[in-house]
Amino acid sequence: MRDTYDEVLLPIPRQGSADDLVTIVRSFIADRDLNPGDRIGAEREIAQTLGVSRWAIRRALEHLEHQEEILRTHGRSGGVFVAPKKLFRSTPIVGLPRYLQAQGVETGTTVLGTHAGPPDDESAKQLALDADAWIFHIERLRLADGLPLVLERANFPCDLFPGLLEQSLGGSLYDILETRYDVDRGVAIETIAATAASREVAGLLQVSVGAPLISITRTTALDSGRPFEYSHELYRSDRTAVTIRSDGESAHTTIEP
Repeated sequence: MRDTYDEVLLPIPRQGSADDLVTIVRSFIADRDLNPGDRIGAEREIAQTLGVSRWAIRRALEHLEHQEEILRTHGRSGGVFVAPKKLFRSTPIVGLPRYLQAQGVETGTTVLGTHAGPPDDESAKQLALDADAWIFHIERLRLADGLPLVLERANFPCDLFPGLLEQSLGGSLYDILETRYDVDRGVAIETIAATAASREVAGLLQVSVGAPLISITRTTALDSGRPFEYSHELYRSDRTAVTIRSDGESAHTTIEP
């Protein structure tokens, strides 16, 4: 991944039109043979290299982002990137690494925190737990080609999965549940909605505060019918498309105001 700056060989007008600058930025990317996901640089660096104002370069980058040619991220490791290809998350539900690997994407995980304790009211309701039951809570940031893709918060009943937090949690949790705990998955119900990034979430996903996200809330049951997972995932909408497959009978869509 390249992020160094050689001297620009293009003749760059300091007072060109917005369209001129968009073309120049496209040439700037092409001349460096950058690939999807490669870092172009920071906004300030690009402006200095091209000899234009940050205001002018910002307008050009906004246009290119709207055209889905680049991706801008925020935070300490943020910057301007050649737009990665849009990733697809589909049904039936499998672990995220399997989705991404099938699309030729390098996966990664940062475990942000884990704990065991009493569930909140919604988790207790969705998992059909008694008042004195405890859950495992796992919060992770999932990466695709090194960039944040989804913030995942998952809850599991402690009595079903003793020692779960002692396992390696960097891969698919479903693989752990199926191989170590012999889980046979039954029905999963997902609610998909649009939401906006809070300040905390924006920092983790490297997007602007208020940026659109895809929110997916899921309750999954064992083959016996007992709920074993209640989770909430926040996907970057600029990098994700969701495909829902129906067999003609079992799919059900609920629209809530």
